[in-house]
Amino acid sequence: METQPGKSAGARRAVLLPAVALLVLAALAVGLTVAARGPAGPQPVDLAARVDEYTAGFAPGTPYTVPDAAQRRAVADGVVAVLDGRPDEAGRALGPVGYRLTEFTEADSGRRVAEIADDPAGPGSARGWGRVYLDLSARASWSVQVPHPVSDSRTELLGVDVFRAAPGGVLVLAGAHRRAGPDGSGAADPAHRADTVFAAVTEALTARGLPGLQVHGFDEGSLPGQDAVVSAGPGRAGPAAELTADGLGTAGYAVCRAWREKCGQLEGTTNVEGRFAAGLGVPWLHVELAGRLRTEPARRAAVASVLAATAAGWRTPVTP
Repeated sequence: METQPGKSAGARRAVLLPAVALLVLAALAVGLTVAARGPAGPQPVDLAARVDEYTAGFAPGTPYTVPDAAQRRAVADGVVAVLDGRPDEAGRALGPVGYRLTEFTEADSGRRVAEIADDPAGPGSARGWGRVYLDLSARASWSVQVPHPVSDSRTELLGVDVFRAAPGGVLVLAGAHRRAGPDGSGAADPAHRADTVFAAVTEALTARGLPGLQVHGFDEGSLPGQDAVVSAGPGRAGPAAELTADGLGTAGYAVCRAWREKCGQLEGTTNVEGRFAAGLGVPWLHVELAGRLRTEPARRAAVASVLAATAAGWRTPVTP
């Protein structure tokens, strides 16, 4: 450092000391500001990665336990309590059956999400009862239902994509491969069994008037020349079915409309959740998709956009 001629060492110290003091004070101020703000909050959660990790071990023959009526009701009651903004009550319903309520910010959408899932300190996910995700940023007005994750490959990620794409959704995810369990009886298949947590939750949502989209997959060989099947299951097709089929057609896919033509027994007329919705007159759609529409990310995103548009059309006030 150069010094100015004629200045003594004492004079130089007199100039430097106040400057050093100011720097120290500035550093203290920064430290106090950081302390006042507190530690950084939890990182946003990538829901697709979370669901992918959860479903990674699903396979035929993996453990599955049939829940009793009280257990099914407890999880459904917990979901309804979250819908009503009563998290403490939800916790009281869920705790005794080994579930817990967690909230986080979803990384892709930036929205707050509630997760109802097995408590790691409880009986564990080996029961195969599934999970529920609720968008807390808007009043719940529709659901996307995934009864056959992994066995209908990548429908679990399609469910996530739809959930992210439109506000006010509830994602209901089955907790086991459809052929899980030791006896191969299909006890874990919630599309055809009413004694599942999945069915109890979707019935609770439907009873509240929430329309539902249920996503499935089919082998192209079972319906050659078609990419998708849209139906209302055992119910009556309405505007949402037409909107969905038209949207998939506009996206470039061949669509079988079950209310107009035969669709290779992929119409979902025996679906448990569909029957319940039809009994209450609540809109419900059964959407079957060929493999490439589920497994290829770009095509899956295009399908999710169409289904999200259907869901957005359902975003009307729901009476508690």
